[in-house]
Amino acid sequence: MEKHIMQSRVVLLIVLLIGLMGCTESVDIQLEPEVRMYFSDKPAQPIVINDKDEVYVSLNTWLNENKSDWYATSGRYPGGVYVKSGDRGIQVTQTKVIIYSTTTKEPRAIYIHDLKRGELSEIVKLVK
Repeated sequence: MEKHIMQSRVVLLIVLLIGLMGCTESVDIQLEPEVRMYFSDKPAQPIVINDKDEVYVSLNTWLNENKSDWYATSGRYPGGVYVKSGDRGIQVTQTKVIIYSTTTKEPRAIYIHDLKRGELSEIVKLVK
């Protein structure tokens, strides 16, 4: 009986681990050479940034270094800075990065990733 309980626990642990590993996805986004950045408090006044701008370099580097551990989402996330690049939108808030599909009329959140303290500080300071 004890052996059966131990086997059941091992199977349960394996199932839980597989489930946890399956919750995150890899996301590979390459910024276009020039993108528009929108501010939530001034959406009608975007600014154009490119690979010579500190915020562009910071976001592009972060995206390249954080291709894993994205969670699927469908929520709405207010505030922050929004960057449009190709058929994707990238929103940076004080604590999260959200990826949107922009292939339909309304952008649709599809992935989310937590920011660690100090990450994307060049962009996060623009949010405040």
